[in-house]
Amino acid sequence: MRHHVTNTGQANVLNQRKQSIRIHPFAWLLPLMMLFSACSNLAGEQHIVATFTPSAAVSAVLTTDDAPNQSPDLRDGAIIYQQNCTSCHGTGGAGDGELVQDGSVPTMPSFLDVDHMRQQEPADYYDIITHGRIENLMPPWEEALTQQQRWDVAMYVYTLQYSLDQVHLGQDVYSAQCVDCHGIGGEGDGPEMVESGRSAFDMTNILDTAALTDNNIYVSVSEGIGDEMPAFADDLTEEEMWAAVAYARTQSLANFDASRDANLRLAEPGETVTISGTVSQGTQDASLPDSLQVGLRYGSQESGVQSQDVTMGTDGSYTFTEVPVQPDYEYVIFVIYGEQAFLSEVLTGDQLLLENTLNLALYETTDDPAVLTISQLETAIGADRLDVENVTTGLVFNQSITFTNHSDRLFAIAAPTQSGQRSTVSTLIQLPPGAIILNSPDDPRFIIVQQQYALIYTEPLLPGETTVNVAFFLPYESEAVIDQPWQYPIEGEVTVYLAPPNIDLLSDTLQPGEDRVINGVTYRAYSEERDQAANASTIYTLQGELFGRAANADGNVVPSDVLLPVLLVGVALLILIVAVLVIRTQHSPKTDAEIQQLVHQIAELDAQHDQGQINHDLYQRQRADLKARLAALMSQNDDAS
Repeated sequence: MRHHVTNTGQANVLNQRKQSIRIHPFAWLLPLMMLFSACSNLAGEQHIVATFTPSAAVSAVLTTDDAPNQSPDLRDGAIIYQQNCTSCHGTGGAGDGELVQDGSVPTMPSFLDVDHMRQQEPADYYDIITHGRIENLMPPWEEALTQQQRWDVAMYVYTLQYSLDQVHLGQDVYSAQCVDCHGIGGEGDGPEMVESGRSAFDMTNILDTAALTDNNIYVSVSEGIGDEMPAFADDLTEEEMWAAVAYARTQSLANFDASRDANLRLAEPGETVTISGTVSQGTQDASLPDSLQVGLRYGSQESGVQSQDVTMGTDGSYTFTEVPVQPDYEYVIFVIYGEQAFLSEVLTGDQLLLENTLNLALYETTDDPAVLTISQLETAIGADRLDVENVTTGLVFNQSITFTNHSDRLFAIAAPTQSGQRSTVSTLIQLPPGAIILNSPDDPRFIIVQQQYALIYTEPLLPGETTVNVAFFLPYESEAVIDQPWQYPIEGEVTVYLAPPNIDLLSDTLQPGEDRVINGVTYRAYSEERDQAANASTIYTLQGELFGRAANADGNVVPSDVLLPVLLVGVALLILIVAVLVIRTQHSPKTDAEIQQLVHQIAELDAQHDQGQINHDLYQRQRADLKARLAALMSQNDDAS
């Protein structure tokens, strides 16, 4: 499902975009393109809730769609918590974070308050983390964290009330009193149940256990449930029963003991940390080389960049020790493989734990364009004025093109340059005849061929989706046929957003949809699901006077007899690539400062995403864009060295 950015979110996104790339004066429409032991009386029948006394009311109703992919991992939850939650909830979960102490956010309950926590349902914590509580300044994390991650951190904070000793005592109680019915793993398949053909409550089912408070479970343990479960109040102490409750809760979870590791805390400035991980081969039937150099770059734009290198182990593992911590530093792992740079996630100094894991995957390369399709095409059309020779008014088109690489290889086309250096390109983007390209000529990701109304995207495409944004201007008076050829098949949704109120869109295939209001401007939406072969065009007609057209607009349309023919495919594409690659080699060498600037932009984007300030789909696209640029610069630097 695709999510849409609210007006406030778009303002944040636009600010971020201004910080991270050079904005063309007519690129204000770009955010728009990103829119988008209990027994049963009947053999085999399981009483899900009857084993434990249920809550009087469950405020968060969960369905199977809410289930995590695997048991919530409390160690992963601890890492997520330390990197995202401590400023409000405190490092230990006591609700004493710096923002609470300075009055920026309201006072909040402590996760360590057992009397409070025993009344809470874990399902509510998952719901709050997912949807937020804006009235309490708790942001929603549905966009910033995956469903699995939200479960990980929800169950981590819920179980902060338990101590290691308590859970270990509970395990002893469980082994002595509960295992015959509930089974060793808590799945309700103990030997007594198997022998009788019955089943007990499955304590490993997170959706069922999350709907119960600890008080619910304690009452069932203490008082029993009729003939289905005996009471233990006369056999166990109160401490033992609460311990059994804690251990029963952990049956649906993973890594409780590991989540209490003292090293799972944020590193302090001046400390040193370990960064380790695994380099894997993402291409099936390909293997890693016996050894590779793994690089670590860290630093800031102000203090400069430092780097270290280690040799990867035969199993793909690597470790960097005694890495210095500074809150304004950014840290990234990289490997140069097959003349391409592959990068890990970027961590900032204020995200570093004492022990950190950064993994990355490598891919073999293919130059077969058959692996590519366009899975989404969004075009936003607005009215704007552009002073280019005798062109005064017209339409500005901003396009968001999502390419899908269906292979398990990196897609790139190698091509020679006049300097003899290696260079790569990936995709050809053709524009309608007469288009004036608005992408910056200084952007190293593009080779602009204005005479042929085309751009060449130079960055390799990883497996999966990559979104490329282009902008162009078309002179317009009262009617135009927009005929845009595509080198690649289109298999997905095509949408055109039209802003000028006096202009209509005519098409046999694009159908009107719901209007979208962005920053006070209404855009009419036209869309279709398209299954289009390669080397075909998207065609529609625009009719109507351009609102606000200049009075001296005579002659502002480029005559058709001076329009150069659009670029042909096949051999012509390769000729064009080789012919214009020299342009790319004329760019000045990229310095460490430029590389670090991109690393910094990625870190800033991650921070916005973690704080819920940016739409998740838009974040993924912008992040992939920045990482592709960073990988290209690092590959070029490696070649130069």
